[in-house]
Amino acid sequence: MIKLALIDNGIPYHMRNNRNQRIVHKSFLASKCDPSEYKDDKSFHGAVCVGIITSICSDIELWDLNVTDSAGTTQITVLLEALEWCIQNKIKLIHMSLGTINYFDIKPLWIQIKRLLDADAIIVAAYHNRNIKTYPAAYPGVFGVRQDRYGLLGNGQILFQEQKGYNIENSIIANFSWNGIVNQANSYAAPVVTGHIATYLNRKPTAGFDDVMDFLMTIATHKSDYPDILENVIRDKTNIEIPVIAGIDLDYEEMIQLKVMFSQNGYYAINLQKNPLDENVIPLEYYDDSNESLNDILYTVYIAYEPDII
Repeated sequence: MIKLALIDNGIPYHMRNNRNQRIVHKSFLASKCDPSEYKDDKSFHGAVCVGIITSICSDIELWDLNVTDSAGTTQITVLLEALEWCIQNKIKLIHMSLGTINYFDIKPLWIQIKRLLDADAIIVAAYHNRNIKTYPAAYPGVFGVRQDRYGLLGNGQILFQEQKGYNIENSIIANFSWNGIVNQANSYAAPVVTGHIATYLNRKPTAGFDDVMDFLMTIATHKSDYPDILENVIRDKTNIEIPVIAGIDLDYEEMIQLKVMFSQNGYYAINLQKNPLDENVIPLEYYDDSNESLNDILYTVYIAYEPDII
């Protein structure tokens, strides 16, 4: 029986008791809130993911790791703690229908993910629902998944999409539908891939990344290219409602000082610069591949970081 860690918002207590699988719950939230207390639709996020996984592979030992609150959000430090727990407990298969689009999270998150990959863990993660760069889904060695929103696949089917800038394992399209209705959320496509992998690992418990990749390739549907690609930015014509300051004729140090001044006055400012020297500044190149409009870049930063000033 494969040991699977679901890193999500936790399965409500009454639903844990009703399942045939062995389920162990652990919360990494400071408040230690019980998922059974959640009142909105997000309360069932983790439970739905488990339901999709077990509809494909019911023979799992599930570790239910609660990292997100009732709003579906968390801090990177909480996620890192959960991943450290997975390392220490030698978890083989890790499912994350979540991720970060925050540039500053990329380096610390990669350190933990790399340790897991080096330990031969298999990781599946969903992309942001706006289909932009998301981590850990976009890391090499991680199976990154999006939902089939064009109806090219049947329920439970997958295909691989080749895309510049991403490894093939980062570009999996999967279909999860309910009674013929396709759910648009990438969160519910990723468990399809996890379910298939769990089935394989129960037969080959020592299988590594290459073995799992070969298996997924054998079950993948080979159709024409998927018409949608992962983007660097969120393309939206909506105007942002915060000040945007262009540091014309300001040098690097002056821009940093300006950010510090705003911070001292209680404002959260984000610095975007070309080829920055400071790791606390976002490189403009991270979003701009020559095809992105400045408006789209600014809107993406606004959504990802919720700053007071850019």
